[in-house]
Amino acid sequence: MSELLNHLFNRLVQKIYSMFYGYGCTVNTCVCVCVCVCFVCSTFIIEKQPPQVLKTQTKFAATVRLLVGGKLNVHMNPPQVKATIISEQQAKALLKNENTRNDSSGEILNNNCVMEYHQTTGTLSAHFRNMSLKRIRRSDRRGAESVTEEKFTILFESQFSVGGNELVFQVKTLSLPVVVIVHGSQDNNATATVLWDNAFAEPGRVPFIVPDKVLWPQLCEALNMKYKAEVQSNRGLSEENLVFLAQKAFSSSSVNPEDYRNMTMTWSQFNRESLPGRNFTFWQWFDGVMELTKKHLKPHWNDGAILGFVNKQQAQDMLMSKPNGTFLLRFSDSEIGGITIAWVAENPNKAGERMVWNLMPYTTKDFSIRSLADRISDLNHLLFLYPDRPKDEVFSKYYTPPLSKAVDGYVKPQIKQVVPEFTTPNPDPAANPTYMDHAASPAVNQPHAYGLYPPIGDPMLDADGDFDLDDTMDVARHVEELLRRPMEGQWSGQQS
Repeated sequence: MSELLNHLFNRLVQKIYSMFYGYGCTVNTCVCVCVCVCFVCSTFIIEKQPPQVLKTQTKFAATVRLLVGGKLNVHMNPPQVKATIISEQQAKALLKNENTRNDSSGEILNNNCVMEYHQTTGTLSAHFRNMSLKRIRRSDRRGAESVTEEKFTILFESQFSVGGNELVFQVKTLSLPVVVIVHGSQDNNATATVLWDNAFAEPGRVPFIVPDKVLWPQLCEALNMKYKAEVQSNRGLSEENLVFLAQKAFSSSSVNPEDYRNMTMTWSQFNRESLPGRNFTFWQWFDGVMELTKKHLKPHWNDGAILGFVNKQQAQDMLMSKPNGTFLLRFSDSEIGGITIAWVAENPNKAGERMVWNLMPYTTKDFSIRSLADRISDLNHLLFLYPDRPKDEVFSKYYTPPLSKAVDGYVKPQIKQVVPEFTTPNPDPAANPTYMDHAASPAVNQPHAYGLYPPIGDPMLDADGDFDLDDTMDVARHVEELLRRPMEGQWSGQQS
């Protein structure tokens, strides 16, 4: 951004200098005017950035502002601002003062907006409320680069004059890099590109160059900030969590944080190459954890109930020294956006032997049916959250309240989770608010409710309940006679 401003300023300064110097102005006067012009141009800023992951055919907003607009009375003739999407190469050409007029990499609907003056605040700004990227034109990709690694930017430009049109300003500013997607499934990879760019771009860079590799501590800082922002939690990633991530990223078994201080991680390791033995990348796994926590696990993460970043072997080592029924919650290694329960219990196939069990991972789909707290409540063999906290003490405030009694004779059913190998009766159903009271209500199964009307005899049956053919034929003939009468009258009327 600063490079763009510098180039535009230098070009404008030269023009103004030659113009004023030609009128006989002194050098000092020209310099003062140039400084003022540069200052005015630098006050054209983006107040609200467009989304950095931009989906086609989806509305988005942005706001630009001219900081000195009110002071220069620009609002007396409010200028119009135009938004255009341009590619990385076009942004570079713009910095080199090459002719990029009418160049764009796509079509944005509702991309023109007139600046509005706000009397109370004295600000002059343009609010693009309903922009939509109708189509995008991509450039040829390099090597292994995917569409979610291609960067664009929104160029905002305007023109206004001051002093009775004696001085005309042409102002431009670029948004932060944006990645364009056409489907929601591309969102996580596009977010990785944006995260890497925002975290590691150097000031004054050529658009939009970023380092191909960074030190692990730098990446840890970026991941921690991203995690806290996404989950909206003050509880970030601990040193133990970051060691776990380093082990996953580098396929290492070291638990010493110092071993990773000088290690570097490349972009390919971050979000191009799959983790060993998996079909997803390091970032895709981490992003899945964030999404699951943000949508379904935030209160439990804030309470410290979720250890999360623990592998299966670590969980086993931690639990084997604890009493039976002790459990912990860890993020699944094998599934994106999954969390599993590990607990220690007796081996049902071998008396006297204890072992650690791992439940099949839960995902967002599972928690949309029944919450984590209710699922833990359902499993009576889970007694203590690691290291030794009674589970009801931790999770009871999140249990679903007991269902009300039957209404209008109906009892509402409830889904309940069971693990067949560990299914045991609940020792105290009344103490567990997630259990449904199956006792029939007074409105259910009342015999007298079925005797409101006297039985109606069937004329087709005799006293013994047998079918009487003669009576049936009499009824049939009677009906036939009734149906024939109107028709005979109708025919007689026509013949007359």
